Amino acid sequence: MFQRMNWILVPGNNHKENIILSYKDIKKLWDKWNIRSFVLLSLFLQIFLLFTASLRKKTTKKWVTFTIWTAYLLADWAASFAVGLVFDSEEKYNSGPDKVDDTGFLLVLWAPFLLLMVGGQDGITSFAVQDNELWLRHLIWLILQLSTTGFVFIQSVHQNRLWIPTLLLLLAGTIKYSERTIALYLASSDSFGTSVLKEPNPGPDYERLMRTYSHYEASNVPVQFVLSDEKKSQDYLACNVKEGALTDMEYLLYAHRFANMYRGLIVNLMFSSREHGESRNFFSRRDPNETLRILEIELNLFYDLLHTKVVVANSNLGQLVRCISFGLVVAALSLFHKEDKHGLKSFDVRLTYTLFFGVLGLDMVIYLIWMFSDWTIGSCFKSTRYVIRVLKILLQLKKSRWMQSDHRREEIASTPIISKRWSESLSQFNFIEFCCQESGSESEFRIMITKVLKYMHIKDFIEQKKIDIILMCNGSVEPLTRKLWQFIFDELLEKSRHVDDPEEAKRISSARGAWVLEDCYYEYSELMSYVKDVAYDESLLLWHIATELCYNTDEVEHSHIILDCDYYNARKLSKCLSDYMMYLLYQQPVLMSEVSGIAKQRFRDTLAEAQRFFSQRGRRPLAVDCEKILEVGTRFKPAHVKGNISKSALFDASTLAKELKKLGTQKWEVTSKVWVELLSYAASRSRGNGHVQQLSKGGELLTFVWLLMAHLGLRESWVETRIRTKLIVGK
Repeated sequence: MFQRMNWILVPGNNHKENIILSYKDIKKLWDKWNIRSFVLLSLFLQIFLLFTASLRKKTTKKWVTFTIWTAYLLADWAASFAVGLVFDSEEKYNSGPDKVDDTGFLLVLWAPFLLLMVGGQDGITSFAVQDNELWLRHLIWLILQLSTTGFVFIQSVHQNRLWIPTLLLLLAGTIKYSERTIALYLASSDSFGTSVLKEPNPGPDYERLMRTYSHYEASNVPVQFVLSDEKKSQDYLACNVKEGALTDMEYLLYAHRFANMYRGLIVNLMFSSREHGESRNFFSRRDPNETLRILEIELNLFYDLLHTKVVVANSNLGQLVRCISFGLVVAALSLFHKEDKHGLKSFDVRLTYTLFFGVLGLDMVIYLIWMFSDWTIGSCFKSTRYVIRVLKILLQLKKSRWMQSDHRREEIASTPIISKRWSESLSQFNFIEFCCQESGSESEFRIMITKVLKYMHIKDFIEQKKIDIILMCNGSVEPLTRKLWQFIFDELLEKSRHVDDPEEAKRISSARGAWVLEDCYYEYSELMSYVKDVAYDESLLLWHIATELCYNTDEVEHSHIILDCDYYNARKLSKCLSDYMMYLLYQQPVLMSEVSGIAKQRFRDTLAEAQRFFSQRGRRPLAVDCEKILEVGTRFKPAHVKGNISKSALFDASTLAKELKKLGTQKWEVTSKVWVELLSYAASRSRGNGHVQQLSKGGELLTFVWLLMAHLGLRESWVETRIRTKLIVGK
């Protein structure tokens, strides 16, 4: 093929011969190093994933996630490609007593290594939740790879003096990849949903009880059904909650307990009032910092269930086969070391030793990581005092930390990266700042390109992708502050004290500002229409723009009260939550799909109106732009003037901002509480699989609110516990 191409491309004998030689050299180089290069690449990728896989749950940086995702895909591809190269290689047939060397034996030996490496990762069996649904594809891949490797092995077994270590490695590789396939299956939605269901419980024998009741009633013997006292059971749960500070081990044990109780949230199961009562009694006696730490561990346990081999590794059978797999590799290494290396190339021998020690080293590091994981530590709390002492040190190192920030005048989350369980940050997006940056005058070239795109009917698509990219690039990240978490916790805890039955829980969890305005600030009825009479996505945009208008004009109008502590805190909290919710609405569609509505269309219409407004007035400071928006008269509602063609919310938000300004120094207290309700409403409406998807991308504050609301009983649906009755005969 190469010669034919060169005859056509390069006429002339001298040039042709030179080019043919160069292609032959390249082909020879490829044939010599292709298998070796891909085997080494597979080993490197596995080492890379071992030490970086956990970073994806600790940071929201896109380039980190992308790098790990690329390595995850390349690891499987490189192994498959290398096995195919071994299968197609003619070098494996050049071994035997009549051949020049026995290098082909090593090629056959390397094939099981690829199976071992691609199935050996414990920390990243799946990259995303959707990968777990592909467990059947991995099972088919396992069968195909075993068939290919087995065929290569059978072809050379009659003359392969390394057939025993090859067979041992093949068995070890089969065990390793079977572990991964089983872990994927157990984390799939169907299997996981079945595993969280309780054992079938038919309850008391209704037919026998009714027959007994009828018998006694017919015999004129006093008989009645008596309900157990549910209040006593709730009082018993309340009395058994530990008071005071928790130890490091108790944090872990309580997190394990509630993770096992509430892991059904992942598949949107309902819970009983007894379970909600137990967790609410516990968390109502904890301070915000203790609660956050327990939730961190709990969500980390959820992450391990869905993305690692923890279920397989912690089972008795899993530990047994893991020891067998490790022993098979050690036995194969011993046999290879004793084997005469005559006829084998020295580089290939060194490469084989590298693979042996690389695989064994990976296994040992994985085992050490597993020993120090939350799962293992939680199961060893009854060990000897020396083990407990070591575990306490480990837990102290993994403890989340706060740091005083000088320029923020508050404490922020600052856990070292090695100890982090999530990103401890809130991504931000500010609509007004985005509009000001995009409102510059367009050049003639840009106008011409826009007309061309519109003529080609792809302008809308290009504009939407452009907005998505700009939204992603313009976002910022703010660290979680202690005051913010404490404020959210206190607000949710106060709401939970009003939950006595499912109907009340539904009313409170469904509120998106109305509960605060009705029960706490009933005199502010003018604000009610901005939370009750509009869709959620519109309400979010209205309150975001209004918050930004008030925030930027405060520095001009109320600079003398900015130094007030409560006022300053409420103002900062409102700003942070406002920008965070806008980021969620437009950058996390999976989390906000249940409440997003026509958010994208509303965003585009509001953006167009804001850009037109700012472009007519030129580039100005942000505070001045906000003042100009507030100066526009809003005597008539924008919908009455413009009709319902445009979904823009810019001047409706300006009207809301003016109403908030009438509240004076109380406006930030009201606004901050409304934002907590908007946050909790989105958390209660989002589905469990959307939250667990974010655990592998740095995590979200919304997920913590979602889990905390479940623990406090603030869910739309939960089942009243029906205490079984007793049949009492006689007086």
